[in-house]
Amino acid sequence: MSRSQKAVVAGMTAALLSVAGVAGAAGLGAFTTHPGHAQPVAVRSPQPRADRNEPARAVRSLPPLRHLFAPDVVLTFDRPAGGATLAKLRRLDGLRAFTVADTGSIVVGHTRLRVLGVDVAKARRFTPRFTATSGPLWTSVLRGELTVDYSLAGKLKNNLGATLPTFGRGKGPVMVRIGAFATVGLGRAEGIVDRSMSGALGLRPSRVLVVSAPHRSDAGLRGDLAAMFPHAHLRMVRPAHVDQAVISAYARGVIPARYLALYRAAASTCRGLPWTVLAAIGTVETGNGANTSTSSKGAMGPMQFLPSTFVAYAVDGDGDGIANIQDPADAIYSAARYLCAWGAGLGGQSLYAAIFAYNHADWYVREVIRLAIAYS
Repeated sequence: MSRSQKAVVAGMTAALLSVAGVAGAAGLGAFTTHPGHAQPVAVRSPQPRADRNEPARAVRSLPPLRHLFAPDVVLTFDRPAGGATLAKLRRLDGLRAFTVADTGSIVVGHTRLRVLGVDVAKARRFTPRFTATSGPLWTSVLRGELTVDYSLAGKLKNNLGATLPTFGRGKGPVMVRIGAFATVGLGRAEGIVDRSMSGALGLRPSRVLVVSAPHRSDAGLRGDLAAMFPHAHLRMVRPAHVDQAVISAYARGVIPARYLALYRAAASTCRGLPWTVLAAIGTVETGNGANTSTSSKGAMGPMQFLPSTFVAYAVDGDGDGIANIQDPADAIYSAARYLCAWGAGLGGQSLYAAIFAYNHADWYVREVIRLAIAYS
């Protein structure tokens, strides 16, 4: 097993072990039992009555989303990143975009989360595509609600839409509503709130910089940023290279050769997505094409897509000019695209969240990860 494959497997194992359990919850795009059904899960129920412990917030409209940026590095500082720090960062060779965030740990109910306080207009551009393009999610954040990463949805599964006492660093209780579950995809952050909430929640101001410099090498980017900010904690968050050639004897023995080739080829279209995850999903869904019957929910084909979702994310995998939900190549390439849009290539916590987005059940995520490890 290669070093990169070991890192991916370790990340999947850590994600699996860190989550107590995930189950469905009701709301916009309600959790379902087949892939491709849901956008980030938010709740449209009426706003609860304002509580005296809730910070006052002005009502703002959601700014348009004009660009998406892949986050490459998250820098965390002991002191606020002020004007001098930002001026230095702007001189970074290859810099495409950055955003500043507040950070801290909060306790919601009985669950502790690492949270970022963000400028919605800027920070949403750095999240995975499905998260970034969900208007209801970001409108919820602007209202002062908390978005929680899918990796913690199990612990908070009964609290979507609930307003809970929340404690920050020497602060609280502040009543905060859990407005959405989604893939956050910003380093180790497990939740997002609007920066207007940061003071009330005791988040440390301007301690995090999310940086996008896509044309720089890992070593060059890391070296330049370490030299610029020697006292900052630097975390690379861009997708790692995955060696798609690593295949266990077990995988060769149980996966049909045609499907094995398709899983490997399709996974290579999403940097950081292991082919083993795609293969594990195909195995759990239909036994690698052995049973492609239409489900009771209407999902069909080798990767069990809803037709409406397949139309939105279809890929002509075999190049015949038609994207066919029943065709193995088209279905597998489309599944890779779908997972990539959920941030699967980022690994670890985000990979867990992407698998969970494919099918909202903890047993499903655990089985996919178990098989992916076996196939490596």
